[in-house]
Amino acid sequence: MINGIFKTLHATTMRELKRMVSRPIYFIALVLVMAFCYVFFLTFFDNGQPDKMPIGVVDLDNSSLSRQFVHNVSATQLSKITMRLGSHKEAREEMQRGNIYAFVEIERDFQKKTIANKRPVIGIYTNDAYLVAGSLLSKDLMYMSALSSGAVQRQILRAKGIEESRIMGIIQPIVINTHLIGNPMANYGVYLLNVLLPGVLQLMVLMMTIFSVGVEFKERTSLLWLEQADNSIQLAIIGKLAPYTLVFSLVGMIGNILLYGYMHYPLNAAIGWMFLNTIMLVTASQSVGLLLIGITPVLRDGVTLAAFYGLLGFTFAGFTFPIEQMPPSTRIFSYLFPIRHYFNIYVDQALNGLHIAKSAYSFLALGCFNLLPIIVLSRLKNAALTKVFPIK
Repeated sequence: MINGIFKTLHATTMRELKRMVSRPIYFIALVLVMAFCYVFFLTFFDNGQPDKMPIGVVDLDNSSLSRQFVHNVSATQLSKITMRLGSHKEAREEMQRGNIYAFVEIERDFQKKTIANKRPVIGIYTNDAYLVAGSLLSKDLMYMSALSSGAVQRQILRAKGIEESRIMGIIQPIVINTHLIGNPMANYGVYLLNVLLPGVLQLMVLMMTIFSVGVEFKERTSLLWLEQADNSIQLAIIGKLAPYTLVFSLVGMIGNILLYGYMHYPLNAAIGWMFLNTIMLVTASQSVGLLLIGITPVLRDGVTLAAFYGLLGFTFAGFTFPIEQMPPSTRIFSYLFPIRHYFNIYVDQALNGLHIAKSAYSFLALGCFNLLPIIVLSRLKNAALTKVFPIK
């Protein structure tokens, strides 16, 4: 009996392998899409965060002090002064055109007011329509303004004869000691790619699971598929999805090696746990795909549902907006997405290095997704036998 099961699975798997090499779409979806994403995003975030972003300067004072401030701004890592503008209106128009992300406006008599302790104003304008660029430049320019203010204050205190040892205590009476936990480099790749790339993987697994099953209904070959598996829908599904499970798991694990080995992103646990996390994400996503194509055994409708579900997964993963801050009525939906549990394991293991027992619930949740196809097995078999669904 066991030999018969293996022979059936082998025959079904070989049938699917022949289908996989018959069309370029399989190679594109299985390998090229993820390969492109890895190359594109790892190259894009090679420096960790954007730098030398274009900004403008409106220096209405043109004094030695204002020129020194402009020089300090141009020396920062994030900012690059590409325009020196003559008025606020001109600078605003350039920012609206997208030529600069921010501009600094130094008012007239800046140096005179500074010497006279009249608190001159430095205007900082950022375009927060570009969220990352706007927030980073705002932080960078505010920090540089604070440093410049401290430098001026230090010169004044020196002129008054105050001892050097007391000056810093007056300028900064409390020292802030900041430590970035989990991402000490403030690398946006660490923040984004460890969930963005698995999220794309989840989406591709969903799509290919639905396509591989749905195309049988569309081309009216589902009866041959079922007969190849001795009329067992369970063996038919296992044999069909086994090659996809293997390929997507390998692609996902190669991604882990690139992220934690080549890019040296934080990994405070054994990489084997992330391999297991990736494999379980693949199988859980396949189970969700079977559920969706079972609910509506039409290729067109199944792919539409998969796209909608997969894109929602990015929202409910919790890496863009904390799930804990969502309303309870919305928060509960996060448990319906495998990528959310993948993210929890990533945080507990790769970032925090906790004991594996802390991730047991998330691993169990990913495993429970594999029970979902049971709900639609009879409907899938009925669809395979009757073939009454439209070919469109």
